[in-house]
Amino acid sequence: MNEELDVIRCHVVAENAEALREFIHETQPDVGCRAVARHTQAGVGLDLYFRHEQLDQARAARSAPQVSIIEIENVTENWRSLTEEIGGGDRFAHRDAIPHGLGRKG
Repeated sequence: MNEELDVIRCHVVAENAEALREFIHETQPDVGCRAVARHTQAGVGLDLYFRHEQLDQARAARSAPQVSIIEIENVTENWRSLTEEIGGGDRFAHRDAIPHGLGRKG
């Protein structure tokens, strides 16, 4: 598995909304489906998604000193561990079979 392609969820906090906007514009992260910036005591925070190489570049960006980047989770790694629970084959193959695992909806 290529860890360089893994997606990392980060919480990014800037002193103000303009600094956060500038960082997002420069680094071009994935902001997710419902990006909602929240005001905190430290400033304005938002969860952003980066690939490993993108995250390294984001930390080196010109606007990076204006923000605090906290890695929260490796989303791809979590997804891999969850998919290990999914069984192979048709879990309803036999009439008397008891369903188990995380099924796939057709």
